[in-house]
Amino acid sequence: MMKLNLITFASSLATRESIFTDHHELLDAITEKYEVKYIFPEELDGKLPEGATMVLVGSGGVEEMVKANIDRLPPYVVLIADGLKNSLAASLEILSWMRLNDRHGRVLHGPVSFIMQGIDNYAAAHDAISKLHGKRVGVIGKPSGWLIASNVDYAAMHERWGIEMVDVPLDEVVTGYEAVADDAVQDITDEFINKAVGVKEPSRDEVVKAMRLYRSVKGIVERYRLDAFTLNCFDLIPTTRTTGCVALALLNQEGIPAGCEGDEQTLLTMLAVQAATGEMTFMSNPSRILDNAAHEMVFAHCTIAPAMTDRYIVRDHYESLSGVAVEGVFDPMDMTVVKCGGKGMERFFISKARLLECTTNPNMCRTQLHLRLDEPLDYFLERSIGNHHVIVKGNQVDKLIAVFKLLESHII
Repeated sequence: MMKLNLITFASSLATRESIFTDHHELLDAITEKYEVKYIFPEELDGKLPEGATMVLVGSGGVEEMVKANIDRLPPYVVLIADGLKNSLAASLEILSWMRLNDRHGRVLHGPVSFIMQGIDNYAAAHDAISKLHGKRVGVIGKPSGWLIASNVDYAAMHERWGIEMVDVPLDEVVTGYEAVADDAVQDITDEFINKAVGVKEPSRDEVVKAMRLYRSVKGIVERYRLDAFTLNCFDLIPTTRTTGCVALALLNQEGIPAGCEGDEQTLLTMLAVQAATGEMTFMSNPSRILDNAAHEMVFAHCTIAPAMTDRYIVRDHYESLSGVAVEGVFDPMDMTVVKCGGKGMERFFISKARLLECTTNPNMCRTQLHLRLDEPLDYFLERSIGNHHVIVKGNQVDKLIAVFKLLESHII
């Protein structure tokens, strides 16, 4: 049973017994699902206990009490109010004051089922964020020159997300690649080709080279104990004469979020999405808007985890017309488009989307998803968070909003 801490505020006119009696319907639902620890203001000592922590507003008249204890509360304050004993009115006043003082939070109010869904989302988000602590995130090679707005502040990420950013020289990839013999990758080459529904441009020799690069990058992941990484793949093409698309695809498939072009913000988005959903992700370019009014656009990139797709085709890399890429094919389904960014990953965009079809435009990267988003596309044209965005299967909006809000990001 998951732990849940409820910091409980009530006016001096209420006894502790009356709080449990007055709000028994909601509290009974909570205690059926969670191991609850009730914490009263006088018991706050500056360090919150283990587990998700939220605020139970037990009555009106607690506004000053919450204000006085605001620095002892979580950075993102979830106020639970069932509406009884003026709890909603007090919660709205508290939320308004917090917004005026640059503190972030929200009120959970409505039918008990709605409140419980919100509690579940934020409790799961807390659990996901705890998985990020201590992660080692590699930046292999410097970010590509065209990514002028996609890096992060390493110190800020350590403080806010609890992760360690690790720089790895790109030369180590080349050295590792040269040390891998063709014979060492024959089996995985066969497996990759045989599981595909087709092979278009690359020869078998090209796939062998791509697999040698995969082995090299995987060795670096193991040697540096990386939990995720981003690779400056374009700079490898002149020296290895292949592309990193397959290496990234297979490592994503193995549960190691792997991003292209040294894009740090998108990689960290991928890492957070995986922690929250347990799903593989697709890092993609917003490539073309097809219908602004209908919110339809194409996202494309040359690498995707084969296991994430319904089927895949072995292709060459679009920009360089060399190496090996992956054209993933999906049947229509619900998806989620998300991007968290900024130097401290302080803002994010998210939208549920419907995959309508996979297109095959020869002037775009190989995996092409024609999506209809719920959110207007003005975001991309007026306030986009960089270039690359992350796509995950299913409607993951509520889960991810909870995660990024607890990480002190605001929706853009």
